[in-house]
Amino acid sequence: MKKLLLFAAAITFLASCYPTEHVTTTTTYDYSESSARLLEGNSNFIVTPTIADLEVSDKKITHIEKDAFANFVVTRSVVSNIAAYKRIALSKASKAHNADILLCAEIDIETIDRHLVITVTGYPAIYKKFRKATDKDVELVRDAQEIRNSGTIAIDAPQQIMDVKVIK
Repeated sequence: MKKLLLFAAAITFLASCYPTEHVTTTTTYDYSESSARLLEGNSNFIVTPTIADLEVSDKKITHIEKDAFANFVVTRSVVSNIAAYKRIALSKASKAHNADILLCAEIDIETIDRHLVITVTGYPAIYKKFRKATDKDVELVRDAQEIRNSGTIAIDAPQQIMDVKVIK
């Protein structure tokens, strides 16, 4: 019995000394972001009014963005961050059409083969002819603000329609 216990202890000792292979895995992520209006002047500056013309294309564009979301299977987490994905699609559409802004932009989101496909339509526009605002320009802006604040023009935001399905 003593020999058996000694033999078991020796086996246990040898097994604990035997080098084992430790496999570690590292998860990597790709990240991209597009931002605008992060560098607004703050209250320590006096900004003189600047006016620019907006050259708007008369051709409505359609941009289908799926490549940016090809690595993301639609999950609850993806749906909870949909605002960020919409901004990415808008940015990609603007860049693809050399636009500073897309007027009357519409965004449609759908899931195809468990991946996001975001379609952006709108009229691309470019700011041109930046110049110092004249008194007449300032008056025009003031009048537009008064009309907007008076409530005589009521523009309702489009209703957002969402259809979320959980697929197991």
